Amino acid sequence: MSLVAPHGEHNWLSAKYVDEWIRKDVTRDAERQPKLRRAAALLPFNRDCAIEVVDIGGGYGEFTRQVLEEFPNSSVVLHDFSEPMIVVARERLAAYGARVDYFLSDLREPGWSRGLGGPFDAAVSSIAIHNLRRPAAIHSVYREVAEVVRPGGVFFNLDYLFPRSPRVSDIYVRQSNRHVMGGDGHEKHDSHHGDNGPDRTEPDDEPATLENQLRWLAEGFAEVDCLWKDLRETLLCGIRAAD
Repeated sequence: MSLVAPHGEHNWLSAKYVDEWIRKDVTRDAERQPKLRRAAALLPFNRDCAIEVVDIGGGYGEFTRQVLEEFPNSSVVLHDFSEPMIVVARERLAAYGARVDYFLSDLREPGWSRGLGGPFDAAVSSIAIHNLRRPAAIHSVYREVAEVVRPGGVFFNLDYLFPRSPRVSDIYVRQSNRHVMGGDGHEKHDSHHGDNGPDRTEPDDEPATLENQLRWLAEGFAEVDCLWKDLRETLLCGIRAAD
């Protein structure tokens, strides 16, 4: 597997960098946790079901934690491409014991899911897949996710969309700037596990808009929808056809 560093300044292969990044990022947990809890609660299973879930690009494990809490009999495989991030996730999720397993691979590599296990009742992901930046890479990941979800299973992707036009992009940037600066004019921390900007290096790439992402999901899932949308942030859903 390839674990090359992603675009930009982030060095997810450095334990020191990851520790410093997490120390800042956890300050946003109070804002993020209700969204993750809501997404986990929407998974279409009875609360006592022993579901098997994979958390794609799971980072230090906050979405995994919400799934484990919402479904007390569930088990989760936390996937990430950063070994230092998985080390931290193991520490933070140690109380869940054998209910959590871990898998290291790079989403940018074809066949990244080989050895992952499954099929799973559900795949989830939070603020991760957009970091691939190239729409063709996002499209490819959606195809592979569909292959590890069992018939009747679901995929929830809580993530950022790419805007369809410069005018819409300006609206997203305006809101992002308001969030970063805060109402009092002081700068606030606003970072994510990766980069936010698109990198359309291939002229034939289609932009990863809401419409296109739903269409890509529909190639492997019988039913697709956007369960909620708040500017760039969306919860996309794919449901596989039952046998």
